[in-house]
Amino acid sequence: MSVNKIYEHAFRIAKEKRRRITLRTARMGPILILTLVIIISILVMPIYAKKITDCNKIQNTINSLPSTGGKVTIKAGTYNCKEPIVIDRDNVDLRGMGYATVLRLANDANSPVLLLGNTTEIPIVSRSNIHISDIVIDGNRENQNQSYECWTGPCDTGGFTAIRNNGITLRNVSDVTIERVTVKKSRSGGLVSEKHNQRINVHDFTSLDNQFDGLAAYNTQNSIFSNLYLYDNLAAGLSFDISFNNNIVNNVVITGSRKVGVFMRDSKDNFLHGFQIRNSIEHGVFLAQNSDITKPASGNTFSGFIVSNSGGAGFRVNDLSNINNLVIGSQFIGNSDGCISEAASGLIQSYGIVCR
Repeated sequence: MSVNKIYEHAFRIAKEKRRRITLRTARMGPILILTLVIIISILVMPIYAKKITDCNKIQNTINSLPSTGGKVTIKAGTYNCKEPIVIDRDNVDLRGMGYATVLRLANDANSPVLLLGNTTEIPIVSRSNIHISDIVIDGNRENQNQSYECWTGPCDTGGFTAIRNNGITLRNVSDVTIERVTVKKSRSGGLVSEKHNQRINVHDFTSLDNQFDGLAAYNTQNSIFSNLYLYDNLAAGLSFDISFNNNIVNNVVITGSRKVGVFMRDSKDNFLHGFQIRNSIEHGVFLAQNSDITKPASGNTFSGFIVSNSGGAGFRVNDLSNINNLVIGSQFIGNSDGCISEAASGLIQSYGIVCR
């Protein structure tokens, strides 16, 4: 019998029959040692979702974890998601096998693919300590109802419609890590952090060909986003708004955004460093305010930016309220409307800028 079969057999005994496995310790031979390994593994091993085509089985495995949480490893394969996988609990580690593990939204599902947090219209309960890694998420945009950006129907009409059909959605969560994940072809955004999130760590993340932004964050603070590859998204590569404050975003490549490379509004005291932004249809970086003049993009530091071949300006400061922003050690190359464009002269403090 193979080792995998031994694991499966032992796990089935422990789960279904719920009886204790006892050992005879007459002698310390290979069989006893192997049996000890099996029993220890039952106590600490990851819970494996079998190679299947139905994401409901993955959801059931998450739901069956003990109250203390646990690990769910999704083996290689393409999994068909007729509804989103929801992690509405603490201490969950969900991981795949890299590019070989694909969570694909089913045709006409009209929903998100992976949701961390609560699904209520206003999530009151906060979740924490969630880890997602080594997974590809395919939003299958071309086979969804193009009238539905939101889950089950027109946006913000009650119930699940408060939730956009993103590849990954974070809602009122903290201490979350997302790494080595690719999201593509979502009906709304690639990854969206919203509804009051803290200490989010997203790194080694790729997002492409989504209907709106590659990565968007709102009501998000004290978080780090690094090593991001965002390309061919139909709105912005990055979009920050609604109290995106005190965060770090670094080591980012954004190419081919159909609107702007970086959009910022109602965002304060963030540090953005090490950006390559190329071939945005409109501006490379765009700072603005929302309808409330007291909520602009202000007090942010931009360092080590190289912005090239934008259809608009390399860096556009659109409103008089966009003050106290600093741009240092950056180059702006071949942007159609110039290097730094301001609503009024002197809004940006800039040092060490090369414009060519």
